[in-house]
Amino acid sequence: MKVASAAALVALALFGIAVRASAHPLAPSVLSFEQGPDGVVTMRWRAPIKRPTGQSLRPRVPTACSELGPAEIALNEDETAVTETLRLRCDPPDMVGAVIEVDGFEDSAVNVVVRIARIEGDVHHAILDAGTPRLTVAALEEPSHSFFEYLMLGVQHLLTGWDHLTFVLGLLVLFGWRRRLVAAVTAFTIGHSLTLALSILGIVEVPQALVEMLIAFTIVVLALEIQTGRRGPVWRHPWTLPGALGLLHGLGFASVLFDAGLPSGEIPLALLGFNLGLEVGQLGVIAVAGAGYAALRSAVPSGWRASRAVPAYAIGSLAAFWVIERAVAAFGMGF
Repeated sequence: MKVASAAALVALALFGIAVRASAHPLAPSVLSFEQGPDGVVTMRWRAPIKRPTGQSLRPRVPTACSELGPAEIALNEDETAVTETLRLRCDPPDMVGAVIEVDGFEDSAVNVVVRIARIEGDVHHAILDAGTPRLTVAALEEPSHSFFEYLMLGVQHLLTGWDHLTFVLGLLVLFGWRRRLVAAVTAFTIGHSLTLALSILGIVEVPQALVEMLIAFTIVVLALEIQTGRRGPVWRHPWTLPGALGLLHGLGFASVLFDAGLPSGEIPLALLGFNLGLEVGQLGVIAVAGAGYAALRSAVPSGWRASRAVPAYAIGSLAAFWVIERAVAAFGMGF
């Protein structure tokens, strides 16, 4: 009973947080500044339409710049994000010394990728979040440290992915600390590394809303096997479902790098940094969740199997909610 009660509390907390987060924010907001040959700076703010309730991220026009006209607003092709474009006159035109700032991080878990493209062809990236809501543009005479920036983006992206975290929790409940868990995690890594590279290189392209719906469906399948208590296909072949989820997540992760305006010359380092960041975040989550799972299981080992229904129903309910929510978005259904 103690195990079931504790698991129920964890499940309720997870459900409350995940519903508020509304699912995996696969793409961060992106703020870019591009210097043109006429000295005009084009400021673009791209934000996902679907975001957790209460989030209000908004960029400020740098005080060193003045607006040359009203903002132009446009939806992207699959209507998942809106882009606002402003033409600015900045002093100096390369924006050295300008302060770039975004408001609203106090109620947002989503980070912002800042991209500054100078007329000489140099492109520099930075990440703003609750701990760093602003930055001062420097001369940037040194090469951009894109590898570290994308590594941190990978870590932060993973930690805001409630569907991925829910899947990892399910794997721990199903496998425990066995070799099958290692096989599952390895399959996920190989899967998302493969499709992330193929997507970034333009070889594979799948509608983002459909990818998100399929990701949620794989979690439903995992929850069903946990609930049965039998050694089903996921147990017998631990690389199949995690590998499939990895393939899908790779497609989703690719949108982050696309939206950040990744220069072609930085693709190899950015891919490596982003992938390593995802793995660092995943290993950290597995270590923390695994320690908690082991402590919970050792508390009442005889009752653990009976209490598997609690996490199974919690995970399955969350995933079913995400499937319905994302199907509505993918197929344009309404009520």
